[in-house]
Amino acid sequence: GAMAVAMHAAAEGQLGQSFDQHCDVANPIECSASLQTVDITVLPPDRSELAAEICQERGLQSRPMHRVGRRLLCKEGAEDGKLAKRPSGGASPLGFLWRLMPVLEVFPTMGWATARADIIAGLTVGVMVIPQSMSYASIAGLPYIYGMYSACVPTFIYAFFGQSRQLAVGPVAMVSLLVEAGLNGRLTEAECPASYDTGILRQDVHQSDLCQEQYADLAIMCAVLVGVFQILARLLKLGFLVSFLGHPVTSGFTSAAAIIIGTSQVKNIVGFKIERSEFFFITVKSFVENIRMTQPMTLGLGVAWIIFLIGSKRLARRGGRFTMVGPMGPLVGCVLGSLLLFAVAPLREEYNVNIVGEIKGGFIPVSVHKWNFGAVARVAPTALSATLIGYMESIAIGKNLAAKHNYELDAGQELLALGFSNLVGAMFSCYPVTGSFSRSAVNNATGALTQMSGLVTAVIMLCTLLFLTPMFYYLPSFVLAAIVISSVIPLVAYDEAIKLWRIKKQDFCLWVVAFLGTLAAGVLNGICLAVVLSLVIVIYESVRPQITILWRIPGTTIYRPLKQETNGAFIPSVFIARIGSSMYFANASFIKDMLMAYVDDLEEANKIEYIVLEMTPVVSVDSTAVHVLQDVVNAFRAKGVQVAFSMVGNRVEKTMRKANLRDFIGDQWFFPTVNEAVLFCLRHQKAKRVRYYSDNCDFSDGLAGGGHAVPDTPVKPGDEIGFSNDIHHACTAIFINLVKDVPMLLSAVGDVFRRNHITVRRAQVEAGDGDGENEGVKHTYFVRSVRHAGKLLDWELTALREELLAVVHANRGAASASASGRADGKSRTCEESVLRPALLQSAAAAASVLACGAEA
Repeated sequence: GAMAVAMHAAAEGQLGQSFDQHCDVANPIECSASLQTVDITVLPPDRSELAAEICQERGLQSRPMHRVGRRLLCKEGAEDGKLAKRPSGGASPLGFLWRLMPVLEVFPTMGWATARADIIAGLTVGVMVIPQSMSYASIAGLPYIYGMYSACVPTFIYAFFGQSRQLAVGPVAMVSLLVEAGLNGRLTEAECPASYDTGILRQDVHQSDLCQEQYADLAIMCAVLVGVFQILARLLKLGFLVSFLGHPVTSGFTSAAAIIIGTSQVKNIVGFKIERSEFFFITVKSFVENIRMTQPMTLGLGVAWIIFLIGSKRLARRGGRFTMVGPMGPLVGCVLGSLLLFAVAPLREEYNVNIVGEIKGGFIPVSVHKWNFGAVARVAPTALSATLIGYMESIAIGKNLAAKHNYELDAGQELLALGFSNLVGAMFSCYPVTGSFSRSAVNNATGALTQMSGLVTAVIMLCTLLFLTPMFYYLPSFVLAAIVISSVIPLVAYDEAIKLWRIKKQDFCLWVVAFLGTLAAGVLNGICLAVVLSLVIVIYESVRPQITILWRIPGTTIYRPLKQETNGAFIPSVFIARIGSSMYFANASFIKDMLMAYVDDLEEANKIEYIVLEMTPVVSVDSTAVHVLQDVVNAFRAKGVQVAFSMVGNRVEKTMRKANLRDFIGDQWFFPTVNEAVLFCLRHQKAKRVRYYSDNCDFSDGLAGGGHAVPDTPVKPGDEIGFSNDIHHACTAIFINLVKDVPMLLSAVGDVFRRNHITVRRAQVEAGDGDGENEGVKHTYFVRSVRHAGKLLDWELTALREELLAVVHANRGAASASASGRADGKSRTCEESVLRPALLQSAAAAASVLACGAEA
């Protein structure tokens, strides 16, 4: 200990002060932080025990099947009270009601300032949703009034059950498109005889045009199923299934769906009928074939309104007094369009500009009696896709807004709120709804603070239904089409495709496949393709886990991944691999095949005698994996290769013990760290070689299989120099390990650093593990380049390595020459390549072999 302190003082004298005392003036924050002492403290025992119990209970709740099993075994009672010490809402009916309706916690704490902000936001969104709801109803193939119904009742219900304080629920373009694509053609001949010709469904017409009332009933039934699916998903805790839809796949699907939505509205811009289809190429073909029928006046007005709406949104991004321009744009466009068509009669009579016409207002009709459960099988696929996409869209914007306002959003509660919104909405003539990106953004931008803004929006829509529907008679169809097109343009995420191309080509290919597949195969087939692609990705990554090869940083006991650490070194005859995931029936054989392939590939370069498996990422193994691990050990032992396990988790170890796998392998082949496993392998290798020659190749004692005790032979590293750019975030770490200390080495190393324009940020010198004259020394330096004020580059590392090897060589030679009077004149030299610990063990084994030969 005293010698190490003296060496550290000498290092400071020759290399400069340590990092803690020699701060970089250019980084005062890092400097001031380094001058302060940070103490590590622990929680009191009772609080630590409580925290451990809470974590265990949370882990148990995340494994429902495990909980069911414990209930069956009557072991649940021990866990039921683990969270009792935490504050909770209580199990009383009032507590349950408060958890079910989060808004009850908000209203008692509201002040006038909060209410005023919510009223302004609710009014703004209410004005915005009126024309949007009409437009989205037309996308769904429904009369405009159904969109207005759907913007009222579900919005009101969500305000009571939803946790998000800024989410605006109602009709959206994506779900509307799914409804139209999935329900058209689902009416039977008895329900819509006009759409059939001698029992065959006609392809030249749409049931939503011929049988509007029956089609609307089917859409309402779809909302019933969407609500039921969402409530069931909440009760069964299935919200995690949305996570299986990868971002590249959903982005490609959304972009293609946005284009299909936009092209479906082109007919109202060009002024002639275009065949409506969920297949993009059919719509484009119909447009090209009939382009000569374009109405110039309608086209000019439609383009003008699109430019106006896009311009108003861009102007609103400037903020300040222009903030309200974007949300008010659709309403202003509707008012201007209605006034224009009302005042200029020739536009209607001579130029054939289409208008909305009469919209029947009044109270929202009850529709429970229209629920047709006989249509469940026909509606279920559409309802399932609307449930999936709707929840994914809603939870994405909800969590984003919750993060901005620093509150938590429970995904399960959101499922329940959306389920109630759709189910109650279906009682009042509504089709499926979800959270809207555009309206939620406006709600947030205009200052919404609680769910009360949703109540205000619902009231505005109710007043519109009761009193204002006659005002929409002269509303031009091209205005509604312009609102839809301007709304879906931002959904075409071409910039996301470019970003994916830069980040990962594989994700870009997934985006393109989902995008083109949806355009070519349609929306419903597109969402099926998106789900299949996502599941393929999950399965592929699961059945082919990463096998990370580890090697050692010379001069240390640190083992790092081969791809991450470029300056490592392999241990002769030892292969170290990290299994990248849990092992189960689907990936166990792949892991076995990869390990066998690695060992075969290294036959010439580094013949493997020992394999060390680092098991940190392996949190569980199933019965198939246990059999495969046993096969792996058997197969390698048949080749004379031993398998050691390091850092095995409790769950995995418990499974191994129950399967008697640990007894089969042997307790001596399990280690807490990789370094201890490697040291044991080297000891085992030496003992095996010594016994091989002393016992005339007799392995009957079981040493080769691990059954014989291995002597606790000291294992020491040789003379080594190692580098790492990954251990420290700002410095390059240099490690020098010497079997025997070399005088004046610190001064020589300091000269090398100065010549290479390297500054030392921290230096540490430690005594080795030997005794007396054989006591070694370990140098550790954290350095930075003066040239570019950062870590050392590859060419700098190469030059530094050569100079340090030369310095160690020269000083070792000088030290050996000074001691030649007491020896036979031989001088020890440091090899110009880094010596490996196993080489020293090999030399010891060779000496033992010679001794055995002499005795013979």
